[in-house]
Amino acid sequence: MPPALLLALAAALLPAPALSDTSPPAAAQALPAPPPPPPPPQTIPNFPLLRVVPKGEARAIAFYASLNPDCSVIGPVVVRTLTPPARGQLTVEAAESFPRYGPGSPLAACNGRKVPGTRLTYEPEAGFEGVDTFRLLVINADGSGYESDVKVSVR
Repeated sequence: MPPALLLALAAALLPAPALSDTSPPAAAQALPAPPPPPPPPQTIPNFPLLRVVPKGEARAIAFYASLNPDCSVIGPVVVRTLTPPARGQLTVEAAESFPRYGPGSPLAACNGRKVPGTRLTYEPEAGFEGVDTFRLLVINADGSGYESDVKVSVR
């Protein structure tokens, strides 16, 4: 049989697609949708802290305490240095001091009591006068936390 006749015979034997079938060929069907992207990570709040320290002196620049409304301690506050100061040293230590809650705070009554907490001391390097900056991570006893961009003016 001549090749042209074989081709015509093969075409005649194949079934014609139905006119009512409008679905795309199997290769063109859509793939399952990809999963949605993960939610963006929660951002930690940032509270700036501005302090002035005399040139050549170490000074306590912050005191952190985690207290109940009756002024009892919930637990320790952890302070970590994320970015160290360029022109001074930090000391983080357990200490007792007076908290400084604002007048509208339910903990303002604790301001008159010495309570256990965490003290942050900054000491500028010898001869430095100017502004030093660093970043802290503060984690409260209840698991809440925040970052703090600290600016210390050394005069």
